[in-house]
Amino acid sequence: MRENGFRALGGLAQRLTSGLAEKRTKGRGASIARLRAEWSVVVGVEIARLTQPEALLPGRGGRSGKALRLKVAGAAALEIQHRGAQIVERVNAYFGHGFIDDIRIVQGGLSLRPVPPPPTEPDPRAMQRIAGSAADVKDPELRAALVRLGARIATSRRGLMLGALGTLMLPREPRAQDVDKLLGVLETDHVLGKADAPNIIIDYFSLTCPHCANFHAAVLPAIKSEWIDTGRLRFIYRHYPSDAVATRGSLLAECGAEKFFETIDALFKSQVDWLTAPAPEEEMVKIMERAGLPAQACLTDDRLFDKVIGDVQSGQTLGVKFTPTLFINEQSYGNPEGGAKGIDSILRQVGR
Repeated sequence: MRENGFRALGGLAQRLTSGLAEKRTKGRGASIARLRAEWSVVVGVEIARLTQPEALLPGRGGRSGKALRLKVAGAAALEIQHRGAQIVERVNAYFGHGFIDDIRIVQGGLSLRPVPPPPTEPDPRAMQRIAGSAADVKDPELRAALVRLGARIATSRRGLMLGALGTLMLPREPRAQDVDKLLGVLETDHVLGKADAPNIIIDYFSLTCPHCANFHAAVLPAIKSEWIDTGRLRFIYRHYPSDAVATRGSLLAECGAEKFFETIDALFKSQVDWLTAPAPEEEMVKIMERAGLPAQACLTDDRLFDKVIGDVQSGQTLGVKFTPTLFINEQSYGNPEGGAKGIDSILRQVGR
């Protein structure tokens, strides 16, 4: 699902940061046991729900890397095979460049994971408010899912719901007016650029996504110089967290709204540091505090969580499937080829 230009850039970024990642990996004991324990953080809840790491096997042809054997539910084997390169990238981004170079799929039933204790129900008044907010949703399954999500938000900010944000928000059939509104600038958006700039890029991103970090470091500066700083473009980041760590990072980014882009910059530039730390959330807080950015109490703020949920809902309405996904002047371009030059070319074709 990644375009060729960004795949090459991702490899370059991993080579530049591999020394640090490898040092941290050695110190933390990257093993199959750790892979199993942190699998949903490494690959995201969507893939983790369909797969289980079984073993690390020697690389083929004398390669230094290993092959990861994955057990996959039979019905999902083809999908996981197609996403093999993405899984390799995520594992290597987490454990260090070249940690694995291949996956080998075996079909079979997945072992049952421990069932977490049921969450405490919120008080009846809160449940009534939650149910009322979803009353206009016609699809009964979607309405029930939204109520469950609201109940989890009301009772816990650090539980399973953080890692299942995307899967709980079931897609619905979008209305034309919804799509038109979402492709413009929303009141809750953080906008980089002049208010009257005629062109708009909306980027759905995840803070644990290495391609998103590459975009921020190597593509956005060139677009900023050529299009944003010259008054021709407004740029918007919208949250689309792929796992629990990314969701917590999104909450931290929203904590100081007036310094949103400064916070995003600090977290993306230090992605390898906090993503490979024993406690990524704590490391993110430390990085923000060192940069003089607000961080405390962000992870339990209803207002911030509502903003992140709103971004995820908007992305699902627009059909976002992966990160980064760019919308340029109301058209989806996914992850464009060619980096800054590719986006510059698109803007010259569809620009205003």
